[in-house]
Amino acid sequence: MRVLLWVSTLQADILALALALDRHPGTELLIAADGLAEWRREPIARVRPLRAAMLEREDRGTRAAAEAFGADVVVCDNHFPEFAAAPRLCFLWHGLGWKATPPRDVEERLRHIARLTGQDPRRAASRFVAQCYHDRDRDWRVHSWGVAPENCAVVGSCFSDLLLAPPYTREELAPAYRIDVTARKTLLLNFTWHYGRIFPGSWQPSLLGRSPMEADLAFLRAIFARAADHDANVLFCLHDRWRYETAYLAALHREAAGFPHVELKHKNERPDNLADLVVADAMLSNLSSFVTFFYHTGRPSIHLCPPAGKPVRFSRLGRFGLRARAAEAAPAWMNAPDDNGGLTVFDAAGALAAVDRAFAEPGCCAERSREWLAAHIHAADGKTSDRMVQVIEALAGRLP
Repeated sequence: MRVLLWVSTLQADILALALALDRHPGTELLIAADGLAEWRREPIARVRPLRAAMLEREDRGTRAAAEAFGADVVVCDNHFPEFAAAPRLCFLWHGLGWKATPPRDVEERLRHIARLTGQDPRRAASRFVAQCYHDRDRDWRVHSWGVAPENCAVVGSCFSDLLLAPPYTREELAPAYRIDVTARKTLLLNFTWHYGRIFPGSWQPSLLGRSPMEADLAFLRAIFARAADHDANVLFCLHDRWRYETAYLAALHREAAGFPHVELKHKNERPDNLADLVVADAMLSNLSSFVTFFYHTGRPSIHLCPPAGKPVRFSRLGRFGLRARAAEAAPAWMNAPDDNGGLTVFDAAGALAAVDRAFAEPGCCAERSREWLAAHIHAADGKTSDRMVQVIEALAGRLP
């Protein structure tokens, strides 16, 4: 079986699947992804090196190499090759969170799948399968996306395999960070870029700042200071640099530089975010799907949610940078914001109080996280990647 991974980055479920396919007997793997030079410098590449050939997805010769490879199956996330990469396609998500994919984006993805396979994914298809995290996730794809249920494989989260049995320890990861992740506790900050800011659109924290940027910066200063009160680090993980406005990004870096125990990193420069989850003692997010992976650790998670009924403005990354969509008075949520595995807060004061509780009661979210995972993730048993490989094998063996 020949499998082509045509993906944005080697992270999360894609990473775990790549590691499983790389060691699976009888499988030849070719990986086309972004940021491979940065990935090779990361701790994960040292402890779990990949034997497969790896190509930068946007390089000039990658298309020809992929066509010559002759894959039986191409695995995609939210990027699709513009050429006939393989007769069969397997689709994976980046993570399971709350924000629903906009209808226009869903239609675009379904068109790509039909173009590459020659089959409509809204009907039972022999050349297409979609990975699903749980029965609930499958039902969402069927009823919201319109994907035929026969095309959905409920396997769970491949990334959970690595989270349940990390390939490195906190002590082994310590040299990869400027902050001391062994002697001090660490608060991980990870905010979705979909809002364009930490606080989504017209929802502004009343006590902080006069503009959206000032509100975010005042909030971050307060969080950095509160972590310092607990003798804790802050590991501030941001998305790719190009997803932020220049002035806003510069301001975030200035704020982080003002605190000696705060480290800021970008996904495109240091992509090993499994390491970030391993070294973190608590996590604060504003509904980034990345926080649901943290539930597997059982450590405290804090969810900064928009108050019910408040408009939420999302952003979209286009050819000319980040731009805002119109505010949605009633956003479409795949999962309700308060349906989470940790502490729910709605403003800066609530977030600060939750940080206090997270450090004072490290087990405060363990049961809630377990319950959320049981209700949203199928069989987190350390064998999900193997199940996903079996699904791909079955897809590769189907008749055209």
